[in-house]
Amino acid sequence: MKTDLYTKIVLTIIALALTINLFKESITPAMAAGAKPTVMVPLNADGTIDVNVVKMPRDLIDVNIQEIAGSNAAYNPILVKPVSQ
Repeated sequence: MKTDLYTKIVLTIIALALTINLFKESITPAMAAGAKPTVMVPLNADGTIDVNVVKMPRDLIDVNIQEIAGSNAAYNPILVKPVSQ
């Protein structure tokens, strides 16, 4: 009988904790502390991005792309082709 009572108590505590967790999620939305808003960049059909460079310095431009379409771009080379108008 003690095992049955113990099992009922443990399952009741688990059920209460899950119920509280369910209502807690609906009351307070989860937000990362200090999260910066993300911006979506429109891609062309072939996956390229149109960029308009207004002023170009004579030395190199540091471009730091971290992620493309959810994939880590740090280890994959990105082909950049200059287009003159």
